[in-house]
Amino acid sequence: MSGKKNEFQKAEKDLESRNRKRRIVVFSSVIVIVLIAAVIAMIYRGQLEREAKPQKKQATHRTEQATAINYNGQPFIGSSNAPVKVVEFADYRCPYCKQFEENVVPQLEKNYIDTNKISLYFINYTILGPGSQLAANAAEEVFHQNPKAFWAFHDALFKAQGDENSEWVTKQLLTDIAKRTVPSLDLKAFQNALDTESNKNVIARDNQMAEELGVPGTPTVFVNGTMIDGAQDYTVLKQAIDQALNNNKQ
Repeated sequence: MSGKKNEFQKAEKDLESRNRKRRIVVFSSVIVIVLIAAVIAMIYRGQLEREAKPQKKQATHRTEQATAINYNGQPFIGSSNAPVKVVEFADYRCPYCKQFEENVVPQLEKNYIDTNKISLYFINYTILGPGSQLAANAAEEVFHQNPKAFWAFHDALFKAQGDENSEWVTKQLLTDIAKRTVPSLDLKAFQNALDTESNKNVIARDNQMAEELGVPGTPTVFVNGTMIDGAQDYTVLKQAIDQALNNNKQ
């Protein structure tokens, strides 16, 4: 009898052990299912949020930017009715900007500006320090006093450009150039503008626009609102302008 009793007790223990293991397996499975459901719910919720909020695309070259260029109040040469607008974002201390002014702009003037096909705008992007800010401030004051004299001052300032690593922009240099290139210059107002940085808000507006457009450096050129890669090469810029002119005819 004793032997049978022991066997019965052993069988009961085995059954209880198996039941316990089943309960553990079932409990673990439930936890896993709950966790998986939670993960799926999180992924789905995140996907809905992404779809609900429009994703801000990074500005890329050769693509039209989300931010429109504000041409109002910017210096330009050419006809205001020209079908194509070309914009140069530049810094007076940037040597590559000087090369663009000396090598590319004259060809643009001859082939497109003088024939009323394009208007060329200059917008500040002062990325090379205090000297850039000072030079832009002087140019803006000239534009404010005498818009027609702006480009003579602009050209003379680029011609006077010194080494990028030197602080060649001085109030004296800017004053000398302004006296030479701006008829009926209000010298006192000009010097006061340099001392008080009276045009800093205008320059800040230009810089903000450049940043919102994704301008990567200077010079950067836009043709009818589209950034053009490699526009320091006249042939590349010419191709973009011709394409814009062709699109305008369609």
